[in-house]
Amino acid sequence: MKNIFKYLLILIAATIIFACERDLNLLPLTEISEQVYFKSENDFKLFANQFYAQLPGFEICSRDNWADIAFTRNNISNSSYIESEESSLWNDSYSNIRATNILIDKVNSVNDSILKNKVLVYEGEAKFFRALNYFNLLKDYGGVPIVDKVLGLNDKEILYGPRNSREEVINFILKDLDDAIALPLGSLSGSDNEGRITKEAALAFKARVCLFEGTWRKYHQLSSDPNELLTQAIDAARQVLESSKYELFKRTDVLGDESYRYFFILENEVKSNPAGLTKNDQKENILVNKYNKKDRPGTYIAVTSGNLSPTKKMADMFLDKTGLPITHPNSVFKGHGFVIDTVTYKATNIEYLDRDPRMSNDFIPPFTQFWYHIPYDRHYELTDERNTGCFNDGFWTSATGYLVHKFIPEIGGNVGIDYPVIRLAEVMLIYAEATYEKYGSISDVDLDMSINKLRDRVDMPHLTNAFVQANGLDMLEEIRRERTVELFAEGFRFDDLRRWGIAKTEMSMDVKGVKWAGTPFVAPFKVFNPVTGTVVTVDHSLKAFSTDAEGFALLEPASQRQFQDKHYLFPLPLRQLTLNPKLEQNPGWMH
Repeated sequence: MKNIFKYLLILIAATIIFACERDLNLLPLTEISEQVYFKSENDFKLFANQFYAQLPGFEICSRDNWADIAFTRNNISNSSYIESEESSLWNDSYSNIRATNILIDKVNSVNDSILKNKVLVYEGEAKFFRALNYFNLLKDYGGVPIVDKVLGLNDKEILYGPRNSREEVINFILKDLDDAIALPLGSLSGSDNEGRITKEAALAFKARVCLFEGTWRKYHQLSSDPNELLTQAIDAARQVLESSKYELFKRTDVLGDESYRYFFILENEVKSNPAGLTKNDQKENILVNKYNKKDRPGTYIAVTSGNLSPTKKMADMFLDKTGLPITHPNSVFKGHGFVIDTVTYKATNIEYLDRDPRMSNDFIPPFTQFWYHIPYDRHYELTDERNTGCFNDGFWTSATGYLVHKFIPEIGGNVGIDYPVIRLAEVMLIYAEATYEKYGSISDVDLDMSINKLRDRVDMPHLTNAFVQANGLDMLEEIRRERTVELFAEGFRFDDLRRWGIAKTEMSMDVKGVKWAGTPFVAPFKVFNPVTGTVVTVDHSLKAFSTDAEGFALLEPASQRQFQDKHYLFPLPLRQLTLNPKLEQNPGWMH
């Protein structure tokens, strides 16, 4: 009887335990787990949405300060930086790569064929962003470890393995981009899908990557063939150019000579320009980092308030109106500086006369009226006479005397300007440069489908082989000049100087500002203020400027700028070298 009773108790207890286990929910109640996620198309979409925070924004503009065309004192520009313990680029990139690997793995794990076809687009987005992160690492570090799966604690061969070679990384990037291009990118419709990666965006980015690495191979004399990548750059760029989806923004019919400038500050607010155009009125941007006034205001401050001050070198890159460099004997350039009529006290900015119109669109000429993110409670409609704007007194917030106008909004308070991650103009420049770099020449036909479209936009003369030959110019130099002028303040110059292999020369020169000696700047002077309609006294005579032999402001002499061979790549973060002894530091840097 005792045994029967004992077995009965055991049976009852087992029944109770089984019933409890059957109803027990082992999934976490406060967060979503992988066991219940990735079950619907929307799950994949929501997970992919996080990738778009990885797109570069206006903060990338200040990267031009690292080069020679803009200035604010920093240790990268003058190459005084040393190895650092940590790197946000390294940490953020690998964190982003892990997220893309998760999504790619989940797409590959889908067994339902209907769901699989629906979520392939998100695999394409994940591969695009994985390529983007590896390209960011490649540009600054060269070869880095490739992680193509979700790592666990047992993946020690990858976690503690050596760096992959530069060639292996670029091949991995291009494989991801080719896979993304083959997937149904851009197939999602509806307003809530605007701004997502498209096939053309992936092609344009591939063209950027191939041009960068092709020219790096060529000018750093690597053993790999540069023409292979230059050919891919040409082919990818051509596919974008032959698409009917995009066209350069030119609305001089309603915006006049400032059409080019207004393109960069289009918002969804009609008050952002006199013609009431919005973002929907342009077809030039291929991929943007989207901002809006209400939910995600743009951080355009990256190019303002002295954070990005153009140098004399940048100012001198703008051609004269005949298409000649201002140093050419036949140039119609009037000279540097400004003059003041002592009767009317009105200033003539002779440096801006008869120049490429992009100069006065990208810069704010001294002693002119302009609008500049005025606080919203003091901002009026553009046509309101109370909206007097601001007055550039010659320096205002600039460290060099040249003041940026590009990306500067005319509406106070928050702004909704999109950052152009990739735009059609860049693709045209890639096509022209890659063509010349591969063949050593470029036809007028190819110039007409690329650089000359940019010239037409601002009513500048065409660049032709006959013009180059007749004036003793260098075609490659003019192609590079066009790129620098068109993409000014978009963060490309530092990378361009490094891939061209000329950073050691260009970055080691004096950094100069406006003409100082021999101009009214050297003593207090009176000038007409168009904002107040009165004559005001301007005094910059106490500024502690050194000048060069020609009287230009000398902001940082060449003796303080020591770009060396090792600076073509940044040092790997010391913490990573400590954690993984198999990682090797870049040449010239100590561990």
